[in-house]
Amino acid sequence: MVSNDMLIGTKATMEDNQPLVSVLMSLYNVERFLTKKRLLDVREQSYRNIEIILVDDGATDNTAAIIEELGTEDERIRTIHKKNGGLGSARNAGLDAANGEYVYFCDVDDDIHHDLIKNCVTLMKKHQADLLVFGFNEIYKSGKYPSSTHSYTYHVIESNEELKKEFVDTLLLSHGVGFAWNKFYRRGFIENRHFRFGNQYIQQDEVFNMQLYPWVDRMVISSDVLYDYYIYDTGNNRSRYIPDRFEIHHSIYCRLSEITKQWGITDERCSKYIVKKFYNGINDAILFNGFHKDNPRSFKEREKEFQHILDDDDVKYCLTQIESFSPMGLESKVYLKAYKSRNYKLLAIERAFFQFLRFIKHNYR
Repeated sequence: MVSNDMLIGTKATMEDNQPLVSVLMSLYNVERFLTKKRLLDVREQSYRNIEIILVDDGATDNTAAIIEELGTEDERIRTIHKKNGGLGSARNAGLDAANGEYVYFCDVDDDIHHDLIKNCVTLMKKHQADLLVFGFNEIYKSGKYPSSTHSYTYHVIESNEELKKEFVDTLLLSHGVGFAWNKFYRRGFIENRHFRFGNQYIQQDEVFNMQLYPWVDRMVISSDVLYDYYIYDTGNNRSRYIPDRFEIHHSIYCRLSEITKQWGITDERCSKYIVKKFYNGINDAILFNGFHKDNPRSFKEREKEFQHILDDDDVKYCLTQIESFSPMGLESKVYLKAYKSRNYKLLAIERAFFQFLRFIKHNYR
């Protein structure tokens, strides 16, 4: 049982000159997580001076009622109810309501460590930073894949010129570009240029962060591992049909390419990373989205979308480069050949064949 004294930011905390931190959470049909966890990992943070802004993004389960109940238990909780608009619009609503000197975004289905906010505030204040990045654990709930830890070497980036030089190694190639939940932001930095999230259904964090990097002057890379990121097989964006999935991946490719040109980055690892990332997005759009059970389009319409994707000049370039940039297994090579031949019927047959092989392997091993 958690007492009210433990949960409420006190006057003593304010007098200690601890800056207010706005913790923003977007919530949509997450009743099971709220019921089980009661946001205790956030509410029991060792750093007390926080406001917890819970944005109900038009949930259709009991999410709205539960967060109102939580608000009666902890006076630091503020609730916002809005029509469903996706994670980006919900986070923007939270940003519009935030009062903190610092902003932190976290997801209700993950876990944050007890001293996350305290550690981040300490380093942000010490170095007068705009942005901080910390490490995290990646955990597959199904147990299908082993868990892994992504951590960084502690140091301070003291200018945008220095960030340009470190961008590839420190951020791009080490899980540092995307994700909002392993970053801590100075709210004034966000508000001065009115940075906001886009309305796309996936990859919102990455697009949001990429608009920030060209303007960051002081950034802390923390060696702390403070977040447990859980990956689920179902019920998230990885498993949903999203109509504009290709357009979203293409926009990220364009933004990454734009930053590297703007900063004059010529590191070949960077161009390889961008092409491989875009190729994975192309696969998601064609193989996953195109054949998804919730895709309402007819076979002819899907074939037309397939041809539309392949007509894109950036896609054409990616298809000419990917084999030399990334080793491929037999299945991937077969799909790539179908892309290059623009043969959708053949692709459909090949995909069904490989799915059948996986079914046989899974059920008769």
